[in-house]
Amino acid sequence: MDPFDPLPDQLVIARTAEVVAIPRRDPADSFVLHAPLEIVARAGLLPYVAPDARPEARRRIAEIGTRFTAFGPPTEAIAPAEFNTDTAAAAALAAAVEDSDLAAVDRAAHWLGEHAGPQRLRHLLAGTVIPSLAAAGHAPILLWLLPRIAGRGQIPGRLLRPLARELGRNPDWRLRWFDAVEPGADTSAGAMIEALAETPLLGPGASNFIHPTMNRIDTAALAGAHLGPVCGPEREPGDLAARGRAIMRVAAWSMLGEPTTHAPYGWSHALTMSQAVVGIADACPVPERALAVAATYVMGFRASLATAPLLQSYSPLRSSAPRSIADALAAGADDAATAAWHADASDHDMLVTELATRAATHPDAHLVKYTLACFDAAAMDPEAARLYLAAAAKLVGYWSTIDTDQA
Repeated sequence: MDPFDPLPDQLVIARTAEVVAIPRRDPADSFVLHAPLEIVARAGLLPYVAPDARPEARRRIAEIGTRFTAFGPPTEAIAPAEFNTDTAAAAALAAAVEDSDLAAVDRAAHWLGEHAGPQRLRHLLAGTVIPSLAAAGHAPILLWLLPRIAGRGQIPGRLLRPLARELGRNPDWRLRWFDAVEPGADTSAGAMIEALAETPLLGPGASNFIHPTMNRIDTAALAGAHLGPVCGPEREPGDLAARGRAIMRVAAWSMLGEPTTHAPYGWSHALTMSQAVVGIADACPVPERALAVAATYVMGFRASLATAPLLQSYSPLRSSAPRSIADALAAGADDAATAAWHADASDHDMLVTELATRAATHPDAHLVKYTLACFDAAAMDPEAARLYLAAAAKLVGYWSTIDTDQA
């Protein structure tokens, strides 16, 4: 029985978001860092979920608030801030992040969350958050996902507060290679793919966390040499968007072409992080800077995690044994991806429902974010829709074989 059955979806989501909008006093662990993003991603998946699974999907949303509260005490109540304009508030937030003044960060983020709509937040904050590796480089994901949910009155903009606070903890964590590299003139999607395909495979780093992983390649000799030539300003209408789609395709090929070792927390991030930056690039004062950051994320994961050169295609052999979509998704990563790739058009809606349902009822936030990202990527790049559904299916299939009590 759904304990929240009397409440509409919007209220379940909004009540959970109100809890998570109050930052915790102590530095965030992975769950607390992801909590604002997880709410928005789970809310975004909910319309796709099978009716009989909605109670469990709603329970997963409400559970975020319970776990967030249990993490530790909230920050002390903040003194109200007053700003004449949202531009002034955004400038104050950027300055407070730079100074690592967490109280000032929180005051400005609270004001912006109360006064600036989700689309406006993108334009006010994109330039600040896009280069940052603090908060595991995840702040752009909130700016990318928030408008679809907040626009329905479900989530307050104050959900920005916990992520903004984490940005302020490590203001020096940011990408810098493009500050010293002159952008090149090749703005074709094919050149972007080739640049990422030529990523040097450095092998595992000392840590798989986002900051050290990206810091390894944040040099003129690595990211600058490979990505500088293909991250210049737009030369023809639409070429920046085309390069963005190319970056996302490389992320999906990496999920499908690599072993599952890094599927849940490496290759999933390669798409979710790069897609969010591509998605808000038009709000960035220098859009090609956003493109450079998105490409850096994919290059960084490939440099540390990839085991073989990039295969710029995916075409698995169809299984000789007929099997339902549900059975294939339960059989493991490769069977799931193959079944999704070869699914008939008539099975598309069933496949989407099955993927969304399995993700939305699963405890892992990365699976939720990744599944929604694949749906979004398919909409942004219809020619590659099968690629993204197969990538989502691979991660769903991976988790179907994992005992989450032991994971």
